[in-house]
Amino acid sequence: QQGGPGQGGMHHHAGRGGHHGGGMDQNQGGSHPQQPFGGGPDLNNPMFHMAASQGAQFFDQGQKMISSNVSQYVSMQLLRHYFKVDTPYVVKKLQIILMPFIHKHWHREKDESGGEGSYPYAPPRDCVNAPDLYIPVMSFVTYILVIGYHMGQEKSFTPEVLGKTGSSGLVMLVLEVLALKVGFYLLDGPRNSFLDFVSWSGYKYVGITMCCVVRLFLGRPAQLFLLALTGVSMAWFMFKTVATALILSDARSQGSGGSLAKQYFVLALAALQLPVCWLMGI
Repeated sequence: QQGGPGQGGMHHHAGRGGHHGGGMDQNQGGSHPQQPFGGGPDLNNPMFHMAASQGAQFFDQGQKMISSNVSQYVSMQLLRHYFKVDTPYVVKKLQIILMPFIHKHWHREKDESGGEGSYPYAPPRDCVNAPDLYIPVMSFVTYILVIGYHMGQEKSFTPEVLGKTGSSGLVMLVLEVLALKVGFYLLDGPRNSFLDFVSWSGYKYVGITMCCVVRLFLGRPAQLFLLALTGVSMAWFMFKTVATALILSDARSQGSGGSLAKQYFVLALAALQLPVCWLMGI
């Protein structure tokens, strides 16, 4: 009979221990709650470190490939022209890309110094409307790395992700540049350098990258909302930029038919920005 209370006490403590153990399991299970709206990136995720390492290697390989092959197709003097940027230009250009509705003057300034040889326009640091390659290149590389980081957060990252993301982005860029080049040629537009077209098309990755970063912290609904806004902004930016270069600055345009065809081309190109930004941003 004396052992009865002891056994009862043991059962009581065991029951309490089981209760606490269940509480610990619940706490352990609840220590990593699901965060449907992002909640910030997990820097301790091993997939993140793998994505970062692969991203650095991808960036180094791309830089070596560009530096070794680009001189075969593009004059280095002309290429340097597109990288003549400074901090005030970059800040102002980003404002124009993201908020083009408040920008009023879209004409490019001529280079009065004659320092660029046969190229007639002022470099980007001297004209905010001049196209550059610094912003497109940096935003495109950042876009690839952010996608790789996002896949690492979801524990689905593989080294092929960076290559596939970069390839799909380049294909979309090349198709749009070809459309611009063919359109300007068929419509008897000014003979812009194809680097102008690369720059104009590459600016869309500023908004796309920003949307991808927003998804990491605020979730998919915020990303889609911002993607719609940046798509409309890019459409207006492309409309004003191409219209200024193709229609307003083309003194050789003759007849209403040609002018109407140019207007349709500019409108179609601007409208194309919405589905392209949506496709690359999701």
